[in-house]
Amino acid sequence: MQRNVVHILAALAAALAAGMAGAQGALQKITMLHSQPVITATFAYSSSLPVYLGYFREEGLDVEVSAMAGASQAMQMVVGGRADFAVGNPSGAMIAIQKGADVRFYYTSIRGDIFGLGLPGDSGFKTLADLKGKTIGVSSFASGGTNYARGLMKTIGLESGKDYDLVEIGVRARALGAYRSRQVQAFSLWDEEYASMAQNGVPMAGVIKDPRANTHIAGSIVAKNEDYTKRRAVLIGVARAMAKAQAFQDANPEATVRIHWKVYPNTAPKDGITDAAVKREAEILAVRKAITVRNSMGTNRWGDVPKDLMEKFQAYLVQTDVVPQAIDVNRYYTNDLIAEINKFDEAAIIRQAREYKLP
Repeated sequence: MQRNVVHILAALAAALAAGMAGAQGALQKITMLHSQPVITATFAYSSSLPVYLGYFREEGLDVEVSAMAGASQAMQMVVGGRADFAVGNPSGAMIAIQKGADVRFYYTSIRGDIFGLGLPGDSGFKTLADLKGKTIGVSSFASGGTNYARGLMKTIGLESGKDYDLVEIGVRARALGAYRSRQVQAFSLWDEEYASMAQNGVPMAGVIKDPRANTHIAGSIVAKNEDYTKRRAVLIGVARAMAKAQAFQDANPEATVRIHWKVYPNTAPKDGITDAAVKREAEILAVRKAITVRNSMGTNRWGDVPKDLMEKFQAYLVQTDVVPQAIDVNRYYTNDLIAEINKFDEAAIIRQAREYKLP
């Protein structure tokens, strides 16, 4: 369903921009896998926005965006040559690289820790120790939230499957249902999910963060190493379109929500799209604002990760047994394309966002 809608809207954008197509010639078809089982409006910048607003097309690209169960699964599709790009938590790629996978990531849209163990307000839980003997819900076992929970619980000597259990509960309504039916007593999800739960009557009394994960990153674009020379312009184009979409999303979250629900109607409220529903979803987008803007890491550039912060992130993954050892972080990623990716008129994108009216 999602693929079909994306293609329909991409075709519409093509018709509206026929003059540009003539100048550019045929568009290059690209497959990009998203590491979320449901692509919510929080991730509009890497899915609906660059398609609907024509940002991919401006780069000469026809991008098909598909949802996957988790980052590891999406990354493996790239390694196996069944997709061009994967977008998600880069830890799966880092594990694969240590095992010999010939991939790297080069653009990161979420530069900060989105995860944490959520303690529901009516649970009575206050500490990690309260979760001993309990069941913690994760979106999927391929999610970064799974490793996050295991690593954090291990700091107090608790082991998954022995001292507590992890179960897959999906996201949004399915996750809420798992809690209300007492299948789980706590969560290891991420910021937008907790904001959504609060709106739907299950606020968190607290979200326990792992202090070692303060340089956590996610939303990274993974590609094969050979493409950094063979298809350099494509890599730049994909990321530049996403950077434009991030600027648009930051400037006008409510327009972002409306566009996303138009492209992915299965993520829209089942009782209809209203101004109030759009406002509520825009409030969810706002919880991540500080870690998705251009200056998230103090570099005043979209998408880069300073080497010292990348080394801290790797150290956290080693400490939590996600990756087996520390290696040269340059094997995981590169900032070499960032300068080219950032070459666009951001002021024009912001004007477009602030003046945007959905047809």
